[in-house]
Amino acid sequence: MTTDDPLLTVVVPAYDNGHLLELTLHSLTLQTLPRDRFEVIVVDDGSTVPVEPVVRRYLDRLDLTYLANEVNRGRSVTRNRAIAAGRGEIVLFLDADQPAHPTTLQRHRDFHVGRGLRPTVLLGRSLALDWGAIDALKRGETPDHRVIGDYNEDIRDYLLFAPNRRRDWKRAPWIYGHTNNASVDRATLDVVGGFDENLVTWGGEDNELFYRIFHHHGDDTDLFHLGDEAVTYDLPHFRVMPMLMLQLSQNVRYLAQKHPRFDMEFFGYPGNWANVVRRIMRFEDALAACERHGLGRVDTLPAALLADLEDRDCLLIGYGASKVRLGDGGRTFDYAAPLGEQNWHLAGVVTGFEDQRFERVVSVDLWRLFAPEELGAFLVESVRVGRRVDLVSSARPVAPADLLPLQIVDDLEFIRITIAPYFRVEVTEVEGTRTVSLLGPLG
Repeated sequence: MTTDDPLLTVVVPAYDNGHLLELTLHSLTLQTLPRDRFEVIVVDDGSTVPVEPVVRRYLDRLDLTYLANEVNRGRSVTRNRAIAAGRGEIVLFLDADQPAHPTTLQRHRDFHVGRGLRPTVLLGRSLALDWGAIDALKRGETPDHRVIGDYNEDIRDYLLFAPNRRRDWKRAPWIYGHTNNASVDRATLDVVGGFDENLVTWGGEDNELFYRIFHHHGDDTDLFHLGDEAVTYDLPHFRVMPMLMLQLSQNVRYLAQKHPRFDMEFFGYPGNWANVVRRIMRFEDALAACERHGLGRVDTLPAALLADLEDRDCLLIGYGASKVRLGDGGRTFDYAAPLGEQNWHLAGVVTGFEDQRFERVVSVDLWRLFAPEELGAFLVESVRVGRRVDLVSSARPVAPADLLPLQIVDDLEFIRITIAPYFRVEVTEVEGTRTVSLLGPLG
């Protein structure tokens, strides 16, 4: 195949539920994309009831390869094995419980061809089905609105309904990146190394792949696109949600350690996807504002405060923090310095540090740029990990109006009154630098 006529590899990981895989494979026989323009790789991830008999029924109807893991190894290993076995320049990830609309493969392939196979991701749309649609699929019919209904939409349909959400999702598109129906050029998969095989349980492995793709390509906002017409149907299947949520939370903790950066930190903070993107955007904009206006600079701190931090086990947050000689147990969030064992790029709402790890947590200006909800989370986390918390407002004059639409805390007395019912608080001023200090929770 050539770049003008590329092959599409459809990757289908499967674990049990052969009756669902049957409907998905049947949907692939109904595609408008000619059979010689796509291949299907099914990998059985150690099913308790092998799905090979289902696959065998389609060997003469599809360009189909069947592989099987001897034991269950997880989605990452399984998808990587399928990617390696495939020949296509474009890879479409399709879950075994996702029958495709007849035009879906054509839409994925045409999208990538239209972009010259350059690095890009197309996120298709998955409509949740109710019971009535199963009969339609069994008859080889495409589910219509009568059986889909008004409320079985893709979760992105309502999260991205507001114009501002639809506009801004590309600031952190990996948040919406799920591999039940998504395609990417093979060259991009090769360069980032595929899925992280340390993730063996449910959840987050697809977001993490797209996270690496996004950052590898320089946070390019033209990299990810929504394929509203590239539709699959999410079949009803049994889920033990408490177990899955536990697995997801464990995976999120692993991802936070692997990527100690504020965007992955917010990914692990409660909230719907649209709000996660909003938090990431706000913090990115806050960092940019600090750089423009000289805010958040540790070297603007009064000499006495800097001297008091030296050789102490503190968490120091601000530009230039890594240049301060802290104690051996000290850590910094210095966004101007490279990521490292001692320096992370977190926001501070979910740090992973143990309780009372630090003598002090000191944030220079960055705390002032949090939205109210995130500031509350930052304070709770800071009091948890530090015996004292200093919220520093530097002496650099910046009019709040100059930062709009980004908003900044300017009234420290309002902050003091707001948090005084919960913390022991004092406000001090030295050389024009004002500090709100939390000396621990009340009681």
